[in-house]
Amino acid sequence: MCGLVAISQLGGSVPPDAFQTAMACIAHRGPDGQGQVSRRDGRLSMGHRRLALFAPGRTGDQPMVAPWGDTVIFNGSLYNYPELRAGLQALGYPFHSDSDTEVLLAAWHAWGEQALGRFNGTWAFVLHEASSDRLIISRDRLGVRPLYACCAPDRLVLASEVRAVVAAADLPVVINREMAFDFLSLGLTDHHHKTLIDGVVQVPAGALWIQQADGHVEHRQYHHWPDVEPGLTAGQVAAELPALLMQATALRLRAHVPVAAQLSGGVDSGSVAWALGQHDFNGGSTFLGLFGYGYQAGGEAFDEIPRARTTWQKVAPHVPFHEIRVDPTPTMDDLESFLWAQELPVGTPSPLAGLRLYRAMRRAGATVALAGDGSDELFAGYTRRYLPVLLRDALRGGDWRRAKALWGNDELTPAGALARLAWSLPHGMLHLLMDRRPHMMALQDDFRNELRPRLRSLADHQRQPLSMMRLSDVQGGLLGQVLRYADRNAMAAGMESRSPFLDYRIAELAMRLPMSEKVGPRGGKQPVRLAMASLLPPEVIEGPKNRGLGHAEQFRIGALPLSDVLTDLPRGADEFINAPRLADALRRSPADPRLWWPVCFLLWLRQVEQRWP
Repeated sequence: MCGLVAISQLGGSVPPDAFQTAMACIAHRGPDGQGQVSRRDGRLSMGHRRLALFAPGRTGDQPMVAPWGDTVIFNGSLYNYPELRAGLQALGYPFHSDSDTEVLLAAWHAWGEQALGRFNGTWAFVLHEASSDRLIISRDRLGVRPLYACCAPDRLVLASEVRAVVAAADLPVVINREMAFDFLSLGLTDHHHKTLIDGVVQVPAGALWIQQADGHVEHRQYHHWPDVEPGLTAGQVAAELPALLMQATALRLRAHVPVAAQLSGGVDSGSVAWALGQHDFNGGSTFLGLFGYGYQAGGEAFDEIPRARTTWQKVAPHVPFHEIRVDPTPTMDDLESFLWAQELPVGTPSPLAGLRLYRAMRRAGATVALAGDGSDELFAGYTRRYLPVLLRDALRGGDWRRAKALWGNDELTPAGALARLAWSLPHGMLHLLMDRRPHMMALQDDFRNELRPRLRSLADHQRQPLSMMRLSDVQGGLLGQVLRYADRNAMAAGMESRSPFLDYRIAELAMRLPMSEKVGPRGGKQPVRLAMASLLPPEVIEGPKNRGLGHAEQFRIGALPLSDVLTDLPRGADEFINAPRLADALRRSPADPRLWWPVCFLLWLRQVEQRWP
């Protein structure tokens, strides 16, 4: 995991000040080295900050230049690079390092676009082809590694983080009002190619962009997910999943640095812990053990460590288990450092737990962390999100028997069902209902009225049937948010995050399975639960859905000292937030997690004003 910056412009040399400021913005992503090169007579600058995971000596430094002149900057890891290197050596390519970056260069030279389909890993890279003077830009299939862009007629800017794009493109920070409304009304981020900053977009997952020498950029997708197979069952997927998970975990243990793994009380990280328990650590990577996250006094109801300890004792008692306990109420310093690491607003303060845990693993000596990220999004694990949709679809279709069966699940609450059914109300009634919610009342009336058409669009998205959520939740906000949280938290701690569930083979298996086989009256994530039923403790498989790391933090908003940010608003904040009404809502509903959205937006705007380039 690293950071990259590239500036390509049609006329004149790249401004050195803007480039260096952008490089400084990603310095935290690469504590082990930095480098830069200039191409196209100064019209192309490529810079890199390195976190060394393979070939930690100078032979792995970037930008890396091939003997035939191609130059690459690369963020991520190709986990199957030893196998790829063997195939390339058979074709006559010599290698001078044990680096996956050198393999990437040779693979592109040998196979071109077809190389991307051979990669098992995560990546965002920019490659300058010497022979054609083309710029090759690619992002992995799921978008695990970040890549942002600013596309102007005379300039293309690419970087691993939004702040770096702003600096490299010398952009004014103008808030995209539609994206701001999406966040403030529903907590949505990373669900769109646009970002909260006008002019900065995400390079799509699975993208291949090619900039020709004349500056024209061709936008393509090199990867497309398979269609649903109507006859495929949860049992068939469950039969394949353990072996795939073991293979994916073994690949993600490949590193020339120490590795650790997260363990909560749920099925996902427990499944990864099981796969780790089957691994022979006598050779290869240095594994430092499993790390659990829990709370000190006041957070006992949300403490994951007891169930995590039960999983550890069953699946991997021969590896160390480290217990990390924290105060359930974060300090303002905690939140400020967390938001700085994330660089954009976040839908819940819960991922602060990830930052705390990555820092603990880094202090223990690890540089790579394995987690269970992606399983919920791929296998429909958000039971409280999906069961109301199933209920709504059953009622619409007159399937009363199925509706009754769904109602028997403890995860389907009356409040959750009504909240989902409300999206089916006529738009006028929906507007009235939304306007009465505390977090919406905290918005300025002019802003809320201006964006009413946007609420209609969001409502149409919320009304989609369950079958349509297969792609939208993987390629939209749910997975995108989780990936950003993990990437920024890990990089802030000087680590790379890896998840076996994000192996493209597991993702393709999940995408082929109908949603009705993933979630139903027995809850969500059925293929994973079936696969792990005999391998994990019964209370983990059969218990209520685990809420994940950081569940206590999201209910502590009202306990935060917010008077300064509410009385001394950041510049431009009063276009969006009515501070007196927000303060009143916090007094009346201090445990309402949706009030985090306007609070987070204010804290983020303050950082933009005071600390952004």
